[in-house]
Amino acid sequence: MSVGRIKRVFEKTPDDRLDWSPASTARTPLAQVAHAANSIHHIHTAMMGTRYATPTMAEADVEFLEMERGIATREEALALLDKNSKTYIDWLDQLSEDRLTDMVPLPFGLGEAPLSFMLLMPPWHTNDHAAQLEYIQTCYGDRTWN
Repeated sequence: MSVGRIKRVFEKTPDDRLDWSPASTARTPLAQVAHAANSIHHIHTAMMGTRYATPTMAEADVEFLEMERGIATREEALALLDKNSKTYIDWLDQLSEDRLTDMVPLPFGLGEAPLSFMLLMPPWHTNDHAAQLEYIQTCYGDRTWN
């Protein structure tokens, strides 16, 4: 549902607004979708047992922004979102119930969390970025609800 939501909002983003943001420190719509797609991959990787290696949130933010700059078109962003969400859903389909109590390594020295809790992180995070896309739309005057 969250991937569908971000795609519906992004689909209604005009081409001339893909690289626009309301502030120099804010992500553009294109970067929002690229970030959500990359995050699905990173969170999924953690669920498979590999902690995100970058030690601080500040350093990770620099890395994330650089990854996002590597996505130049709507099609590239959507392809990455489709690829990473499909990989995650395919993994969920084969996940056995006995794994739900496994502990997942969290980034930035935050410890661990049970897999059963972490399963919702990719959709929650994606949904949050869909809401940010909707806010960006209101900044440029689009008040049509998606």
